[in-house]
Amino acid sequence: MAEASFTPYWKPLEPPTGPNSWVFFAVAKLSGCYQPVAAVSSVGGIPEESLQGTPLTVCCQRIVTIFSDPANHTAIRGELALADAYYASDGGREGRATPIELPELTRRNPGDPRRFRPWDRTSVVPFPFISASLLQGVAFDPRLGRGAPARPEPLATVYRDTDLEWGMVVVDITDLQRVRYGIVGFAVAMAKFVPSLEAERRPFHLDARFHFEEGPLRVMDEVRPRKALSTAEYMAKFNYSTVDYHDTSRNPNDVQILDSVPLVDSEALSLVWPSVESTATSLPDMTVEPQSLNTQQDQATKSLIQKTLQLDDFDISVFDHVRQLSNFKTHVQQVLQGCHDTLGNTRAVGRLIRLAYTRDDGHLSLELLEHVSVNTVSAALDDNLEVGGTITSLSLCIDSIQSTPAELATALSRATSLKEICLLQNPTRESDALSAQIFTALATQTEVLSRAKVVFAGAYSSALRKKFWLQSSRDSIPHQAFPIQQIFVRHECRTGRLTSFEYDYIHLGDGLLGPEHFAAGFLLWLSTLEPRSYHWFEEKAPFFAFSSAPASLTPDLLSTAEVTPILCEHFALPLYMPDNTACSPRVRDLVPGGWTALVSQELNSDTPGSDACHIRYAFVRVRGQQPIMVEDPPTSLLGPDELEVIGLKEFLSIATPDVDPSIIDVCLDNTARTIVALSIGDEPWASGVEPLSVLGETDAAAFLLEFLGDAKTLNRKHRKAMEEDPENWSWYPELSGVST
Repeated sequence: MAEASFTPYWKPLEPPTGPNSWVFFAVAKLSGCYQPVAAVSSVGGIPEESLQGTPLTVCCQRIVTIFSDPANHTAIRGELALADAYYASDGGREGRATPIELPELTRRNPGDPRRFRPWDRTSVVPFPFISASLLQGVAFDPRLGRGAPARPEPLATVYRDTDLEWGMVVVDITDLQRVRYGIVGFAVAMAKFVPSLEAERRPFHLDARFHFEEGPLRVMDEVRPRKALSTAEYMAKFNYSTVDYHDTSRNPNDVQILDSVPLVDSEALSLVWPSVESTATSLPDMTVEPQSLNTQQDQATKSLIQKTLQLDDFDISVFDHVRQLSNFKTHVQQVLQGCHDTLGNTRAVGRLIRLAYTRDDGHLSLELLEHVSVNTVSAALDDNLEVGGTITSLSLCIDSIQSTPAELATALSRATSLKEICLLQNPTRESDALSAQIFTALATQTEVLSRAKVVFAGAYSSALRKKFWLQSSRDSIPHQAFPIQQIFVRHECRTGRLTSFEYDYIHLGDGLLGPEHFAAGFLLWLSTLEPRSYHWFEEKAPFFAFSSAPASLTPDLLSTAEVTPILCEHFALPLYMPDNTACSPRVRDLVPGGWTALVSQELNSDTPGSDACHIRYAFVRVRGQQPIMVEDPPTSLLGPDELEVIGLKEFLSIATPDVDPSIIDVCLDNTARTIVALSIGDEPWASGVEPLSVLGETDAAAFLLEFLGDAKTLNRKHRKAMEEDPENWSWYPELSGVST
């Protein structure tokens, strides 16, 4: 009887393990259905270079931190509004009509070329701000300055629970005040099929070559519930240790940090995780039909709106009896959309736009208002309209503005109450050029960029395609708003008994970093600084410190993360020059008004044989009106009357005097402690060596000459590469006309 009731099964030949690679989705409930708005994959290799265990929990924590930060919410809400319209349109439905499968990988073949797919430099990401947020959450661990390989994926990408390689993380950003997350992963092991009770009783054995019995890799979970795991449940399921992260984790309780974050509902998994029976992702009909205006009250409201639209102005009290209707704003929006081609710039139009598109927090959300002129937008921004209070933030889709970039820049410069401006783009656009043109126009209106935070969707989109956003030949960055031009950094490295310096250059212009955000990112970057040759996993990851730093200085630089443009040039360039030396962005001339940071990471001389390092740094800028030219550098040290040399505290007192000096001191002290903790482990720190200090004027001037000499060599390498391979190496055409 027992033999007859035996059920064949697969028996693991090794301890089951969790997924080796991961796909991350940001989803939101749009028109009643959860839809993906960003997808990022991280392909694993050997376990030490994969998101397994603690590294994955840290990754989840970082993603939740980014999407929960209020500094990012205006841009995210704007793109979610565009996503709602996109998925309701035929174009959005066609984009997900056919699912895109992840590559079928197996950890038995770590050299599979599909693990190293080329970056997609052609396809435009529909929602670049959200995608850049998710990418940086996946790719950068700010505690260690390291990151996992990560790349954007198409929105039609799906996860299959039968895959031997992949797990999934889903983040629900429908409610940004209550971001949800969840992990999906199933155990994989080498297994042997047990067809009978007799076979089950037969012990496993070694073959003639003394190899353990082998079998195919299989997903061992026969039942795979469509339910997400928390980080604690994930760690427990696969028996991961919470103190296994290269023995340098600052916080062994990472798993507990997400205890208060709710899990995603199963409904949020449906489209990105199709059922086993599904061969194609079927979408519900999400076409948005105009709201019916059949009742007598609806018709009367619509008629009143249309009449006021024909006036030059009207008293807002004419709507007192209908403004409390739940669908009043919808009625106004429908009327405005129905006659968008003829909207003028009257006060009546301005009042109606405010009635239709202003939120309670003073935000004017115009991303869905199509084919409007700058004059119409200006009419809505008029602070004398007395509708909805003062407008302090604005979001619009620049592809819908029927005016020139210069006209839009002028209009925004007149709206002095705006503190945040989100210039978003159509999900179906083909180019990011318009965004760059508007930035160039706004760069001549420096007061706008100085007083308001301006989000340019094209900057994020270009980085995600690894393309330059701004022309490298033009210095159009206004230093009043974005004072730091670049960073020169050198690392002292030990090879046997010899030491030498590695040089690197970081171009910051396309990062659009205000002084305080830069300072937070600078300290975050310094705290985990390593030579490029030491970088783990993703070599570009450390520079995400600048584009996902806190908006302002705070004692805990990991607690918040404002997403700013990824450093396009640094991200787009290949890792190595044709001669196999490190590739860095072209070094810019030091121009009046712009600051350059000098950073020197040096081995502690009192601890021979140790790799512990201290850091000396300074901010420098030229005095007077003559720039320092890379191609024609000074021949002798610059004196104090030619070169200004200061520390971070003095720099911030000049660039943004409102920052509390005591907060700067706390952040500097915390950074110094982190440098010590990550440099020496259990070893004692060298006595008399400051972990972080400011360069003196003489040393700074000497280091600058050293950097300029190396930078000139770098430019020469770029020039040679363009001459020898102009088709594939055309990053800096302006160098082709420079004599050596």
